[in-house]
Amino acid sequence: MTACSRLDEIMDSVIVAIPNDEALAAELGKKGSQNGITYYNRKAGEAAVVIMAPSDAVSKFYAVAEIMSIADVAIISTSNMDALLGESIIIASMLGKKTIFTKENDISGILKSVSIKECEFSERKELVEKLGTFKRDRSSRAEELRIDIDKSFPVKGVGTVLLGIVRSGTVNVHDSLKSSGGKDISVRSIQVHDEDQQQAGPGDRVGIAAKGIDYTEVEKGDVLSKEKKPYVASISADVKKSQMLKDLELDGLSCTLVSGFLAVNCKLTKAGETFSIKLEKPSALWKGDRFLLIREKSPKAVGAGSVI
Repeated sequence: MTACSRLDEIMDSVIVAIPNDEALAAELGKKGSQNGITYYNRKAGEAAVVIMAPSDAVSKFYAVAEIMSIADVAIISTSNMDALLGESIIIASMLGKKTIFTKENDISGILKSVSIKECEFSERKELVEKLGTFKRDRSSRAEELRIDIDKSFPVKGVGTVLLGIVRSGTVNVHDSLKSSGGKDISVRSIQVHDEDQQQAGPGDRVGIAAKGIDYTEVEKGDVLSKEKKPYVASISADVKKSQMLKDLELDGLSCTLVSGFLAVNCKLTKAGETFSIKLEKPSALWKGDRFLLIREKSPKAVGAGSVI
């Protein structure tokens, strides 16, 4: 039995995380915006691929967890056999991410200690061609609209612009949306890969010109939807502890919860078979959201779970 089996399906318009090799991300895409995460864009065949790499994985200790939690596929470079490689593998395992490893070094020994269900190995030079094979299950277009926001700013003559990723559903020009902060928003225009579009769907990184909200009223980690989804101050969750921290007690632990672009300090309290997690500030979390629990010191990944 091998440590991982070959991917049988990858998606199009995918979000790809490259947690430990920004040079590789730069090889695969054209550099775009930066906000703790550096974005690289590429059109591969009919697929629009957004590649994310942490701008500074040292000072922004949660950046790797952010991109891995929101990505559809992870590409992990084996060019440097360091702590960041180990952390990236552990997080991929904890989140159950589809993963592609480059072939610079043999990591079979490392993979024996984790379980990654869907992964494969690729020569670095083959990755460009592989991006063109990504396919997305379009059924996620029929799901409830969700746009995770990572940046907001003002543009003269346009107003508030929100940058984010469509996680599910579709958004159209002139749609009426609600922010997780409770504001009503009208979509004036949509850009995908710097091109005006009438509609955007799952996997698209969008720039939305928004009417009805000031850029200061939207934070990184907020969510846009068609129905009101208010902030929550605490959650109940299933949590699985990292197998690398067997002696760590989760009950009473203070750490950082990362889900998509949200990173918020929290405290865990055991509640029967589950945990009650109190958030340092009200945040945008939905039932079913997957999250990572991390800390600044290594090993950073403490656990993973889902909101119940």
